[in-house]
Amino acid sequence: MLIMLKEIGLIGLGVMGKNIALNLSEKGVVIKGFNKSKDKLNEINEEFSDNFEGFTDLDELVKNLSVPRTILLMVPSGEATREVIEKISNSLEENDLVIDGGNSYYFDSEDNGEYLSDKSIDFIGMGVSGGEEGARKGPAIMVGYKTKISNELKNTLSSIAAKAGKDCIGFYKGYGSGHFVKMVHNGIEYAEMQLIAEIYQLLKSSNKTNEEIANFFDGLNDENRSSYLIEITSQILRKKEDEVSVIDKIKPVASNKGTGKLTVETSLNLKVPVPSIYAAYDARVQSNNKNEWATNTPNLEGLSEEDLSNCLYFGRVASMIQGLELIKKYDSEINLGDVLNNWSGGCIIRSNLLSELNDINKTTKNLLGDKNLNSLFQNNLSSTKKVLSKATVAEVATPVLSASFNWYINLTTLNNPSNLIQAQRDYFGRHTVQFINSNEDVNIDWN
Repeated sequence: MLIMLKEIGLIGLGVMGKNIALNLSEKGVVIKGFNKSKDKLNEINEEFSDNFEGFTDLDELVKNLSVPRTILLMVPSGEATREVIEKISNSLEENDLVIDGGNSYYFDSEDNGEYLSDKSIDFIGMGVSGGEEGARKGPAIMVGYKTKISNELKNTLSSIAAKAGKDCIGFYKGYGSGHFVKMVHNGIEYAEMQLIAEIYQLLKSSNKTNEEIANFFDGLNDENRSSYLIEITSQILRKKEDEVSVIDKIKPVASNKGTGKLTVETSLNLKVPVPSIYAAYDARVQSNNKNEWATNTPNLEGLSEEDLSNCLYFGRVASMIQGLELIKKYDSEINLGDVLNNWSGGCIIRSNLLSELNDINKTTKNLLGDKNLNSLFQNNLSSTKKVLSKATVAEVATPVLSASFNWYINLTTLNNPSNLIQAQRDYFGRHTVQFINSNEDVNIDWN
């Protein structure tokens, strides 16, 4: 029998926190939760058959936890998380553990970990993906730790994680590494959502009904090319109220909570190109800008469903590889196979594609130099060019499909024009150039 934690102190009983608590409680873990409102605690207590005790005072919560204490934070990221950490740190003791299970920026987790380390308090930054349902029934969990993690905690977290042949949980060295992997997951999520939306728009522009478009996405199951996001898209398109499709009542405006932006900013800092993710974030920003020029009603003809399927697959592979390359640049010691397994169930980007890429990853040390991966792109390149060509003529915007295509072409072209950029920079700013087969920086007399 696996030894697990007997109790956990939980701060943050919103939707995610409460569902994680219910998940833990069902596994036999006693939850001692904090909320300022006694009424809220009483309301939450009714949802627990057992294993729950509520506190309205943080100090009382800490005092009532067995030593060494384990406290899970499920509070908003940023200042709110740091404020709670500073409050409880004065009441905690050496070897107590604080787990941040919120959607924190990895840099904040590194800072919070060092802050608590100075007080001899352990810290874990833990990414949780799967939304409300995942938290309750089994999320993908990404754990970042610095020095140690007990078997009891490993067993406890593994028990509540999603199952997809194995537990969908990853353990990564570094206070911020779990949240880094989660951030990249969200960036890939942005890209896949926008890719699906672009295929939806192409089909709408081809005068397909919502039912016909839903059928197209359902058909990807037969090709082993579906995903959680594709599956829910079919359900969304079929939802009706008063015989009217709900999707047609929704404003074409997309918001975001910042993880896509953080992925882009991080990629720029680490000098790793993630154009598909950038284009997806930019598309959301653009959707919020009122366009006074909007007169275009596209009318697209001649697209085959096979080409659309291939094009969507091409873009999904591109965005996934870009994300994995970003993780590898952040920490080359992170096993990308572990990441792909970690995301195989419970999370928003779960799909058959993850196992396909893992099969390739097992046989190579360099994804971008792997012939099998290149074959995936090559086999779908012709369809992608056809779709993009027709979309351009019909004036249908395809930001992520286009970015994915350009990313791949830049990787594989022998005629990169950056030699001209070097020359221009040296001409106006004497920034130097390097000649072919030389690493020497030289200036050229252009006059």
